[in-house]
Amino acid sequence: MGKIIQTLAICCLWVYSSASAGTFVDDFEDGVANGWRRVSGDWRVADGNYTLAKLVADVDKPVISVLDSPWKVADGIITVTFSFDKAAKGSERPIIFFRLKDDLKGYAFEFHGKEKWMTMGKIEDGKFAAMRGDKTDGIVIRKPVTIRIELQGNVFLVFYNGVPRLRVGDIKSQFKTGRIGLGARNANTPIHFEEIKIEADGVTQFAPDLRPVQPQNRLADTWARLKQDRDDSE
Repeated sequence: MGKIIQTLAICCLWVYSSASAGTFVDDFEDGVANGWRRVSGDWRVADGNYTLAKLVADVDKPVISVLDSPWKVADGIITVTFSFDKAAKGSERPIIFFRLKDDLKGYAFEFHGKEKWMTMGKIEDGKFAAMRGDKTDGIVIRKPVTIRIELQGNVFLVFYNGVPRLRVGDIKSQFKTGRIGLGARNANTPIHFEEIKIEADGVTQFAPDLRPVQPQNRLADTWARLKQDRDDSE
């Protein structure tokens, strides 16, 4: 484990320049899931969380909700905060998907609370295949968890609550760019996704099912009406 941390410390000299990158944030406080497309599972927005509410007993088939953004991500930073239900026993496995080529293919980070394990892998034809994992006794499932994944070409760095835990490389670099998603396997109790933040080139904040608000147009209309009223009174 010490070698992994040392390697991570060296690799972390690479810092993604967020100054030149765009940012997307969804904390679900608005009570709607703008932009999210449910592929499978029962997803609901409530109490500022995007919650996977329906129990998922099949450990081999992950459920997923995809962010149908107008952009796709290659390199960048993905930060997700999630928490478990009070009745959780740790068998629930939240998943963060990235570089999704489609709904059944892409990379995936999986969190195992009970086994105190984190795994990076791929989703191919809807099935999870592990690439590399790391076990840590520092995992506590009773508190919110923040996972930060830094994408740099075919190298992925994973931070658990700010601590570097995992470095994974994919020599084949099978998926170079794609969409972001949230999901889970073996969800015996609800999983609450509290916030997701994406920092990457070309990323923008969006709400595709809402028409854009343009207050400057309304202001111009107001001034036009006031001017017309004044002219009429003269």
